[in-house]
Parts: sequence; C-alpha cells; structure tokens
Amino acid sequence: MNELELLEKYEPVLRFAKSERFFPMAVEPYLEECVLFSSGPQGVIESVMHLGQPLLEQLGKLQSEQHYLRYVNNPLRDSDAWVWWGGSSLAAVIGAWFLGGVTLVEVVIAISLIMALVIFMIASPIRLRIIPAALAASFFIGLEIAPIWFFLNPNETIGVAIEYLILLPLYLLALFYLSVRTMKFILDHVIPEGPGLAMDMLSQATERIAQESYYQYVKVLEKDPQPVYYGRVLREKDKTGNEWTILQYHFFYAFNDWRLAANGMNHHEGDWEMTAVYLKNDEPYAVLFSQHGAGNIEKWGTTRKAVDKQGQETTHPVVYVALGSHANYSKPEVIRSPSMYKPGRVQRIMYRVDGWIHYLFMLINPNQKARQIALKEIQSQRTNFLAEDAFIYMRDETDHYVVSLPMEIASGDGFRVGFQGDNLREGVVKSSSYIKRVMSDRKTSRPKVKEWRRVLLNPEPDWVQYKGLWGVKSLLKDESGPPGPKWDRPRKNETGVNERKRWGRPLEWLHELEELTH
Repeated sequence: MNELELLEKYEPVLRFAKSERFFPMAVEPYLEECVLFSSGPQGVIESVMHLGQPLLEQLGKLQSEQHYLRYVNNPLRDSDAWVWWGGSSLAAVIGAWFLGGVTLVEVVIAISLIMALVIFMIASPIRLRIIPAALAASFFIGLEIAPIWFFLNPNETIGVAIEYLILLPLYLLALFYLSVRTMKFILDHVIPEGPGLAMDMLSQATERIAQESYYQYVKVLEKDPQPVYYGRVLREKDKTGNEWTILQYHFFYAFNDWRLAANGMNHHEGDWEMTAVYLKNDEPYAVLFSQHGAGNIEKWGTTRKAVDKQGQETTHPVVYVALGSHANYSKPEVIRSPSMYKPGRVQRIMYRVDGWIHYLFMLINPNQKARQIALKEIQSQRTNFLAEDAFIYMRDETDHYVVSLPMEIASGDGFRVGFQGDNLREGVVKSSSYIKRVMSDRKTSRPKVKEWRRVLLNPEPDWVQYKGLWGVKSLLKDESGPPGPKWDRPRKNETGVNERKRWGRPLEWLHELEELTH
C-alpha cells in the first residue's frame, strides 16, 4: 500500500457546525489573493532581493520569519463609492446654488451627509453590529432631551400653568419611561458589543475583514468546490523497537472568525489545523487532534468512526470541528470555559468585562423574568462574582447563555466532509441552542463536493518552508495570523523560529499528550 492509499484508508471525516463559513481549502487560491509584507529589517532586505518574483516562488526562498501575508487587501469593498459620493455631492451643491440658493444647498448637504453615513455603515472596518444599535440608542436619547428647551422657555400662548402643571408632569413620566427603555436597550445591544469592538480595534482582523474574507472565499469555492487536505506519512521506531507510522492530515482555512461566529476569543486571517492517526506496528493506536496551538489524544478503541451503509464501522475517525476556531474534537460538545486554552491577558480581561456587563444587566433588567433568573443563578451557583468561571452556566430569558466570551461549539450539525456512509449514526448537538439566531442562521456557502482532494506533502512544496505568518501581524499575538504547518510561532524578543514538535518529532508529541491525559 503506497502513501496516498494509506492516507486514504484512515482519512478523517470532518463534521462542521451549521453556520460555519470556512472549510479546508487549497493553499494556492489563498496565496493568489495575498500580498507579502515585511515585519523587520531582515525581512525588508529579503523582500527587496526577491522583488518582482511571483509570491509562490518567493515563499520558498525567504529565510527569516520577519514576514506576513495579508489576504484582504481592499477592506472597503465599496471604496469607489466614496469617489462617486464626493463627485456627485459637489455637482449637486453647485447645481443647487444656481437653482435654489442657500436653502436648497442646505437640503443637498443634509442628504449628502446622510448618504455618507450609509456608506460608512456599509464600508466601516469597525464592528458592524454596533452601528445600528448605537444609532437607535442615540434616537432614544434624542427623544428624551429634545423637549427640554420647551420647558426652559415658557410659552405665553399655552400658559405657564398648563405648561408646568399638566405638560411637565406628563413629560417627566414619559422621560422616565424612555430613560428606562433606553438604558435597557444600551445594556442589551450596545454595551455587550464593547468587548468585541475593543478586540476588533486592537487586532488587524476586524468584523469587516472577516466579512471580506468570506466573500473572497466564496469566489474560491465557485472555481474550486472540493475540500482539500495535505497529507504526510512519517515512520519512526521507539526505544523498545516498535514500528510507528504517523499519518498527518493538515487542513488550511482562509480565516478564523471565532469571535464573529460564536463569540469566541480571536479573529485572524489564515488558519492551520491538523489531525493525525498513529499506527503502532501497522495497527491503529490513537488519533491526535490539534486545538488552539496545543492538542488532545483519543485512543483508537474509543474514537468515533464513520459507519458504512451496511452499518459496519470503518477506519475513518470522525472529527468535530469547532465553529469559527476550527479546533478539532473527538466528539460533539460545547465547551464554555475561559481556561479552554491560554489566551492573552487582554482577551481574558475582555472576557471578564463581558461577563460583568451581562450579569449586571440581568440584575437591573426591568424584565421581571430576567431578574428572577439572575437572582436564582446567584443563589444556586453560589458563585464568586470575581472568578473567571462565574458566568459559565448562566442563561437569559430566551435560554441563551448570558456571557458572550468564550464558547467552543463543536456541534457537527452542519456540513460534513469525507467518507459518506450512514451519517446519521455519528451524533451531533444543536448549535442554535447555544448561540443567538443572528449567528446560527447567518448566510453560509458550502463546498459542492463532499469528498476529499488529497495532496501529498512528500516531497515538501516551497510554501512549507515559509517561516512567516499566514495572515496579518497584529499587536496581540492571538490576533495575528498563524505560522505554517511546519513552524512554531515566533517568540517575543527571539530571532528565528523552531520546527513544530508535531511536524518533526511526532512520536514525542504523542508521548507528551499521553502524559497530560494521565
């Protein structure tokens, strides 16, 4: 059995969540959209040396890690609209001056400003979901304060007595009601977006960039509708003489939109994940799953496997891919814990702030049911309010989890890639039970082909040698694009990068994960 046949025999089945937008793809279409940038002096020198060469040729020649790729190079997809807006506004103002004078010019300018606001809402790089909510909140506040000038300037026609004894009490009642509704709206729709907005601003992968990445990926799907994995076959012998065959399946995704898809911890362009099947003396031994730069292990005997049409178990392990983050799991599950992996300090602070916002909202919510739920949670959980896990199990009146960050949804209730058998026997959970409808029902485009296209990495193509990042470099490490499948992420204040343990020393990685599970 040759290497490709061996990989095919044990290749995994990937099950995605319902609202997943990105699936394993070929590297070349991604690189066709990318622009290479340098992030250090050595990177600049190398870029100048290879200036003018095609990107695929450059990647194999770059020796340093001081480079990064940018997938979305036109974040304002409708940027030409600003040119048209400026030209048409100028022409309209000039025409209005000659046709109607100052009054008509003021009307044209007002219309022009409204159009500018609309264009900004469409093309803005900031968190799109907060814009309509903030505008609605501003409208509520405007309704509250607008009549104040009326009571500060007594109207003799109406009469002071009527104005202050009848109209003012009515206004104060209306003001109180509108104030309560406004605060509820702000607490419910505006402030909860704050942590995500702050993360978007700190990173180079905003919600708008995530949307643009999706649009670009959809165009790739139209030309290349088949999911791809990059396979490697390695052979090692341990100290006791056992022969090991390691089958690695590397998956590349155009974007990690975990925060937008499931209120997760991060966003970044590019995403490398993998699953590995270990054979010990030609017998399947275990399956290893990549998860947020780390990994997990499942012994072969307990691993879920695809079942054929006759109900017989196959040699294809079933892998559940988390929504947005693309971390791999051995069973369908939803994980709610800030310690699911080690995020940066800023992200952990944002998680706590997000939890406190929702928790306080439930306590002061004028909705009696919501307040009762909050008080019941306080009593039943006996939670330390300042603890990181204080908000893990809290739900609101619509039965959604209260806290937005973080959530790992490996539900498997969406698109499925790989061996097609009796798929209904594999087990899934309903992702819409854990996220709001705007996320669970969002528009998606799926590959038209459900079977794998297999690409061998033996021998290694030039892009494997690229040591830089496969996405934009950010101020926050977890918001930067990832390194490739062969290299570790560059360490702070260190030059050079190390080869990933799972790439060069896969048997050592297996033993390390086995020790962690014991």
